[in-house]
Amino acid sequence: SSQSSKSTKSQVSQKPIEETIIADVNPPPNAAAQKKAAEIINATNMKLAELQQIYNSTSDYEIRCNLMERMTNLKEILCSENNKVKKLKRQAGYQRKNREKKAKLLQERQEVIQYSSPGRPPLLTQYPDLHEHIHECIEFGAADKKRRKEVIKVRTIRHLQEELKSKYNEYLSRTTLSNYLLPSRSNSIAARTHHHPANIAVASVSRDEKNEHSDEHYCLASVKGAKQFAALFPTHSVIISQDDKAKVPLGIPAVGRTFKTIQSFQEPVTLPDHDFPVGMQQKLIPSVYLLINPHDTNDTFRNGQLSIFVRPQYQVGTSAATHMNDLNSLTQNSHFDEILKVDGKIKPIWILLVDGGPDENPRHMKNIYQYCRMFRAFDLDYLSIRTHAPGQSAYNPVERSMSTLSQKLAGITLPINKFGSHLNSQGQVVDSELAMKNFRYAGEVLCTLWERDPIFGKPVTTQYIDHKNTPFNDVIFPGSEKESNNESNVPWRWLENHTKMCTYSLDIKKCEDRSCCLPNRHEEAAILLAENNGFLPPVTKGKDGHFLNPLHILEYCDKLKIPGYDAHCPSISSSTYSRLCCSECNVYFPTLSIVAQHKKNQHPKRRGRPAKQKKVFTNSVDDFSVPAWDVQVLIINDREVQSEGE
Repeated sequence: SSQSSKSTKSQVSQKPIEETIIADVNPPPNAAAQKKAAEIINATNMKLAELQQIYNSTSDYEIRCNLMERMTNLKEILCSENNKVKKLKRQAGYQRKNREKKAKLLQERQEVIQYSSPGRPPLLTQYPDLHEHIHECIEFGAADKKRRKEVIKVRTIRHLQEELKSKYNEYLSRTTLSNYLLPSRSNSIAARTHHHPANIAVASVSRDEKNEHSDEHYCLASVKGAKQFAALFPTHSVIISQDDKAKVPLGIPAVGRTFKTIQSFQEPVTLPDHDFPVGMQQKLIPSVYLLINPHDTNDTFRNGQLSIFVRPQYQVGTSAATHMNDLNSLTQNSHFDEILKVDGKIKPIWILLVDGGPDENPRHMKNIYQYCRMFRAFDLDYLSIRTHAPGQSAYNPVERSMSTLSQKLAGITLPINKFGSHLNSQGQVVDSELAMKNFRYAGEVLCTLWERDPIFGKPVTTQYIDHKNTPFNDVIFPGSEKESNNESNVPWRWLENHTKMCTYSLDIKKCEDRSCCLPNRHEEAAILLAENNGFLPPVTKGKDGHFLNPLHILEYCDKLKIPGYDAHCPSISSSTYSRLCCSECNVYFPTLSIVAQHKKNQHPKRRGRPAKQKKVFTNSVDDFSVPAWDVQVLIINDREVQSEGE
């Protein structure tokens, strides 16, 4: 410490003399602002010179530090005032050139433009018909007067900007164009910048804050722990964020609610009347997948390559089986080999981030069976499915791309009767084959629209699917032939040995029995997980109230002090947690139905009436058969017993 203080003292004592900034001695006579700035610069130079003299004359360390701090502040004042003078000189030069230009026009054309107010003139002087052109570029969305169609068409500011440029050769930046529209709040400070607005406003859907949930931070810690585990082994792991986008209707505008649209105050956008049944059940369901490579991403894990699978709601829909089919298709697509494969094989560690819907929730048994089949078919070492708390799906990384996809649907109406109408007057499907043809055409149009522009700097792959397929039904589990009554074909004993079920997560691992599972393909990850029986540790809250890093728990914490899974979940009380644990082996499960199924398979009990005990006839008479007054009490002294045993 003494050596460091000596070095700092020597550095302070050897500080060179600061150079002063010389102000302009002769500013223009009418430049009051430049004169004031020059006076401040001169006064600051004088103070700086005085402090420099005191600094050179003293040898006290503390005084030198204080003087150095004051000199630094004065130097900052000098720089700011000098920049101010430069800016004023530039503005004066612009004004001088403008005056020379006007004088030249006056000499050549004998005319000059005179404005009524100072400052930049409004663009209405250059484009006098700007308001009319803006109104003409907007296609009003009210129902047709003859009630022959129900098209609702709106435009974003970007679309309006492109229309003005292409039709009328009038270019305005997005900020300038928004200033010529009505402000969202007329009594705000931002409304002052809206000069001469047209009778058109930017209509945005009101947004409430995300619903709070008691498990919000718990689930965020769970997802963050899985991401950190994948980032620890980036070359052998992949993160896939999946979610179903809002259904896209056919026959009515596919305008999403995730962006601002423009509408006229004269003819506001209205919803379809009740006598328009078209599009109520005729919708497309996009399943969006964001593939994230932990090796080449930032800390937010929100950038990756996007893939979209579009299915018709009619006859197909989405389920856990369709999601497994999509993931299988991604592994077979060569465009994703860089993210999903290493050395020509599927990466052994997968992290799936889902929104917790009924077709993705990791605590539903049907979904668990599908995840187990995929785990065994892909020969994965570790599979972790994590979800956010209810109402918190906006934290899912794939949600970031949803707004981009919705923005591309602004002003778009997908056709519903390209090859003829398949609906009757009540909106019911009367021709299934024609309906599938119309759905396919509309779905391919939607795919073409979305794959046109890249997202996150990478191309978007889209695919339309109008048939059901279950790719992992032929996967065989050891011991499945013994449980013939199990429709899922996944033995319960296999689930007990390979899965860890929680309220917001599902982890699947390989066991050490080589007759059951193949050897691990990434030994380092297996060795790390072996510290906690092959699974990631539970979400644990520290003494300070913050959730701990699961990797730090494996490396530094006492394994005997690790709490049970979901033991620190805020929404699960102690009484509920005790009910969710098996009374026989104390193993935790997320639902009571799974607990009952566990007891039925692992701790079976004989059903029916208990067996009758047979009477045993003996000649011996016990003490309880003798009347109380006939019982003789024999008292033995302890000392006598001890003496006999000696």
